Amino acid sequence: MPENSVKLSGELFEYLFPEGVPRNSFIIIAGEGGSGKSILLVNITKSLLRSGEPIIYLALDDDPKTVVQMFSAFNVNVVDYVKKEQFFIIDGYSYRIKSEHRKMHISVIAEVEPLNIQLTLSTITSVLNENRFASRGALIIDSLNEFLSNYKPEELAEYIKDLRANVSKAREVMVFASLHTSTQKAKDLLNYVEHCVDGILILKRGNLEAGQNFLMVLVKRIKGVRSPQEWVYYTIDESKELRVLRFKVP
Repeated sequence: MPENSVKLSGELFEYLFPEGVPRNSFIIIAGEGGSGKSILLVNITKSLLRSGEPIIYLALDDDPKTVVQMFSAFNVNVVDYVKKEQFFIIDGYSYRIKSEHRKMHISVIAEVEPLNIQLTLSTITSVLNENRFASRGALIIDSLNEFLSNYKPEELAEYIKDLRANVSKAREVMVFASLHTSTQKAKDLLNYVEHCVDGILILKRGNLEAGQNFLMVLVKRIKGVRSPQEWVYYTIDESKELRVLRFKVP
């Protein structure tokens, strides 16, 4: 394994990244609705937590309680990791609640309004510093689309560059960010940042004539390590693990 790379456990990730993922990577996981982006993020997080890596989860699409329920569905007890000071949520959803509210879950370490993109970046870096994230851990962003509600794709591209510089490069903290590509704005954003991020994973959902459903992932690019150059097909087994399917789709 190359120096300063992080091994992701699990059949799918060992197949996709046999040499691990460089610790200073910023990776975008892109696909249309239902393609399995959140599932992949949860399983990346689960793998890192199991190996002792701390996680900051920037929750933008859903409230913290829903995020925790999603992890629970994949056999991850978030509270256990909160007690170990290994899992933190930055809540970028609850600002929508107009009445006064308490923290929605004990994992919430900060709240942000994605309407202010620079303040969001400042909050992220402050949380990283306060919890000694340097050459360890990961930032999970679900999803970048929340920022597209208020910023043009070219403006958001500059923010992503700043985020990559200050988190992935300056602190060597991995970033995995999802992007729903169901709109033209999202597709434009992916085009703007494709050359300046460290990795892009494209996700799709497929099915066979026999009715078997499966998910598909293509490592479009990843800097510094080897990866398969074709679509990889996988499914979720009864134990909620991601399993590679050994067939080719016509």
